[in-house]
Amino acid sequence: MTSLKSAIAIASSSIALTGAGGIAALSLFDIPELQSQPASRSLSQIRWLFSRGSHVFPSVAFAAGTGFLYLAYDAVPAHLTAVQGLTHALRGVSMLGTPAGRAGSFLLAGLLALSIGPMTQVMIPTNFRLIELNEAKGGSRSEASAKTAKAEGVKGQSALDSVDGKGQTGQFSDLSGPQEETAEGTSKAEDEEVKGLLEKFKWLNAGRAVLLAAGGVVGMVAMVG
Repeated sequence: MTSLKSAIAIASSSIALTGAGGIAALSLFDIPELQSQPASRSLSQIRWLFSRGSHVFPSVAFAAGTGFLYLAYDAVPAHLTAVQGLTHALRGVSMLGTPAGRAGSFLLAGLLALSIGPMTQVMIPTNFRLIELNEAKGGSRSEASAKTAKAEGVKGQSALDSVDGKGQTGQFSDLSGPQEETAEGTSKAEDEEVKGLLEKFKWLNAGRAVLLAAGGVVGMVAMVG
């Protein structure tokens, strides 16, 4: 590999592994801490984490994935057609140490990194339920958004409207911290529901970390193989 391609491979693997570490930290440290709190506090804090994570982790996966896919494309012999090149790369997944193996490994690394997108889609019902509960209790995406929503009289909007930022401070200009707690308290039953939803999120989110980490490891193997 040329120095430029090696740099792309190193950068893509580093981005994937760093991103995987950040995602894993949510499941290993943040969620258990939130589960120890009443839902009136944990809902606002997980909502803030959703907002911050949606700006960071998709970009991380895209950067790593596209880097790996470029390297897979570059490793395919120039005389092959697009279909032949894809077949060449797919066959190479089990042929490490060969040109086809390098192409196949980078292809696999790219697909693993980008697969956190579909995995996130699987998580959306859980995430949206947590957002809906937060909104129902007068919670918001952040401290600044809570003030904006209060000033505009916005309350109890849908999860989709909340994600779209309706009646809130602009997502990319909002650098404030999480809302301390929802405007309304939560019952014991609501606390238990939220803890269960957080548990589900924890394991699904761990799956995203494994996929992205696997992409980084496979990319490293392809680089040195």
